[in-house]
Amino acid sequence: MSIQVFHNLHDRALLVGYQGQPVTEVLTYQEPPTSRSRDVDLVESAFHLCNVGDDPEAGQPDPRAVRYRHRGNRSLSIGDVVTVDGRFYACQRIGWHRIAEPRQLHERRHGTTPLHHDQRPVPGTQPQPPETQR
Repeated sequence: MSIQVFHNLHDRALLVGYQGQPVTEVLTYQEPPTSRSRDVDLVESAFHLCNVGDDPEAGQPDPRAVRYRHRGNRSLSIGDVVTVDGRFYACQRIGWHRIAEPRQLHERRHGTTPLHHDQRPVPGTQPQPPETQR
């Protein structure tokens, strides 16, 4: 199952939630399908991954979450969007609401680094020469 995470680009999304604002894709990963894979469980799992998945105090850090944070991404919040196999859900104060596909922008902002960004290093990191990245 394909999971995609999008940050809402509206500066007041945390206060007003998702209201048709543009979003930027920041993470994509695959989850193996199971007989109990419900969309709500998968979006909650993505929420956990993007909020505490890199924190050793919350358990073994997930490498996807570590990469997500290393790229300079903020926590997933109210107004952000997660998809499960192309079905879009907006994060609300409590729970999730299914929405139509939002307009997508490929825009970098503080705390939001688009997936497939132009390969410039994230501030505070040093790019490694190709021969050392093995």
